[in-house]
Amino acid sequence: MAVIYSYPKATPSASDLLIGTLTTDPSGENPTKTFAISDIIGLIPAAGTGGTVTSVGITGGSFITVTNSPITTSGNMTVALTDNGGTPSTTTFYRGDGQWAEPVGTGTQVTYALTSATNASNTDITLTPTTGTPDIVKLIPSAPVTISNNDATSEITIGSDAVTSVTAAAAIGTTYNISFIEIGGTAQAPTVSLTATGTPSSSTYLRGDGSWATIAAGGTMSSWDLQADTGTDETIVDAEQVKMVGGSGIDTSIADNGGVAEVTVALEATVPQTIAAGVTTQVYDAANTTKNIAITGTQNTEIAVLNVLSNSTDSYASAKVNNVISLTQTEYNAITSPDANTLYVIV
Repeated sequence: MAVIYSYPKATPSASDLLIGTLTTDPSGENPTKTFAISDIIGLIPAAGTGGTVTSVGITGGSFITVTNSPITTSGNMTVALTDNGGTPSTTTFYRGDGQWAEPVGTGTQVTYALTSATNASNTDITLTPTTGTPDIVKLIPSAPVTISNNDATSEITIGSDAVTSVTAAAAIGTTYNISFIEIGGTAQAPTVSLTATGTPSSSTYLRGDGSWATIAAGGTMSSWDLQADTGTDETIVDAEQVKMVGGSGIDTSIADNGGVAEVTVALEATVPQTIAAGVTTQVYDAANTTKNIAITGTQNTEIAVLNVLSNSTDSYASAKVNNVISLTQTEYNAITSPDANTLYVIV
């Protein structure tokens, strides 16, 4: 048998045979046997595990896509960026949504011409692109903001009617020369507060000198005078009562009207309703009546004089007759000085 190293070399394959001793033979004689290389490879465990590798795989993460994974026998796995659209080129970049796209601001440039025009209280800004349809942006003012436009120059002025400053009112009164209002904050967000010394509470009030103070109890009246058309004046003192009493034909009443005591003075229901004429002893016409006074009406009473001799039409300068006397001739002859203002009737 030749020396082993003298044999020519060759590349082994899985089906080639190797000579070895079979130590597990049941006879116990350890016979020489041939073994296939593939069988020997099958007996070699996986490195570090003691097992056999049956598959290899890769899991893709964000924006990574893996194909042909896992491999169980043989093959190639492909790892690539997730493609959600677009075409990779020198002008495109991988975007955050997985697409190849041109960054904003690149590509075909579009410019706009801006003009403005007054539209009632608003201002219209027209954006005319180099290509495409013009767009209109409308500026609508809202108080206190104001907008004005110069159509010729397309100059837009934005102003404000807002309050620019707030000041306290002028001093109240002349004695203390103070204003109870204090202005703070800013012109756009002013604060208004009441300034005074002392402590405000349910029992204090703002006094004219700018201080919170309690109000002293009301004063008392020791006495007051009561007067009338007749009678003696009376002085009313503390705890003394005054009673309003109606006279003839007058009634008085008192009532509480919302916390105010009111006294009502009214005519009695039994006031005189008629007035009778009295019997006269003056000159009268006995053929008509025994009275020379006539009374008519109840509430609106009229009094008329009846059967009385009147000389109201006597316009002469001589004496006027005021009295009339009837007498006999003998009685008349006995008068030595007749009265010029008396008419003597001889019967």
